[in-house]
Amino acid sequence: MKTKYCTECNRNKATHGEFCDSCFKETKICRRCQQQKSIFEFEKNQKTIRGKVSRRGECKDCRSWKKPMSAKDREKFEKIYPPPPIGKPFHCSICNRTIIRQYKNDVVLDHLHNTGKIRGWICRMCNNSMGMMEDDVNILERAVKWLRGTLK
Repeated sequence: MKTKYCTECNRNKATHGEFCDSCFKETKICRRCQQQKSIFEFEKNQKTIRGKVSRRGECKDCRSWKKPMSAKDREKFEKIYPPPPIGKPFHCSICNRTIIRQYKNDVVLDHLHNTGKIRGWICRMCNNSMGMMEDDVNILERAVKWLRGTLK
């Protein structure tokens, strides 16, 4: 019989259904509500290079207000504004840098999280930066003041 490995870490033997003991008991702290919760209270995000599942920083409850872009809207947008091809230059309107797109996730389709409305293609670093600042203009303005040395 073939050994079944944990679908979470892809390393240890699965002993609790799909999961190993370690992953089954793992917890993390939500960056929004600051509560320690089971990792299963956090949505899967993507897999690491070693095959381990990474999970979002906010628990499902704290992310519940976020509205995804609809597949139909995405399809319509991509017909008019196709994603930049891999191997070609892409200019990000936010950071004003031109990058050669190497991976599928180098350039992402950004959207408003409260409405799902699509804003457009930007580089992954800008998208992550805005997301870390919760797409909140007040936080971003404070960050600008910090960089300028004028935050009191």
